[in-house]
Amino acid sequence: MAQVESLNNQVTSLNSQVDADRAAIQAKDDKLAYYESEIANLRDQDDLTGATPQETAEKIVKYYHETHIYSAYDLFVCSDMAAEVWNMLKAAGIESIIVVGNKDAPIDDILISDHAWVLAEVQGGYYLALETTAGHSVSAAQNPLYYRGWSFDSPADLKAYNDFIKEYNVRVGIRNNINKEVIKYMDLYNNSSSQVEADKYLEVYNELKDLRTEQETILNNLMTQINSLAAVIA
Repeated sequence: MAQVESLNNQVTSLNSQVDADRAAIQAKDDKLAYYESEIANLRDQDDLTGATPQETAEKIVKYYHETHIYSAYDLFVCSDMAAEVWNMLKAAGIESIIVVGNKDAPIDDILISDHAWVLAEVQGGYYLALETTAGHSVSAAQNPLYYRGWSFDSPADLKAYNDFIKEYNVRVGIRNNINKEVIKYMDLYNNSSSQVEADKYLEVYNELKDLRTEQETILNNLMTQINSLAAVIA
């Protein structure tokens, strides 16, 4: 029973963390609003305005890179950077989408995406990849993997995706721990030395199975929500 209580505590703790993560979204919204205001002011200058939308987009991503320093990059840091550049492009009148994927190898599962960047529409129907962590553009000829992955129409959708991914990854760990306990108690039940002992093990086993099913249901729902937010780019 102690194992079941411990696993229940893990689930409760996770739910609290999820609430905290979602509460932090407002702070990120404020930060993105700041960058939108910043680029709106800078548009009055010639610094970030190019002769063409492509030149403007390239100036914006270069400026962003030169004015931001990060000690480490992961999917979530890259996502924040892509979201900030998306807002700057929007303020400059350039439509864009945010993409997650892998720039080094083709992947078919959104869950193993490890990078985020921006595709800016620099001409009607023509998109140019902007590598926000490096501050430059990447053409399809240079790296076609920047033009495949999963896209999001707005930073809000991207933030929801990242929130779901964090929760999904933690719940996978919890589900796997529960499954180990399920196997353990089935073995104890099969090797019990008395009916009383067998009944005790069976009770815990059934409770653990219910917990596992609960986590698997949540994981399936999270995957549905993740897929509903992202559009495949192939």
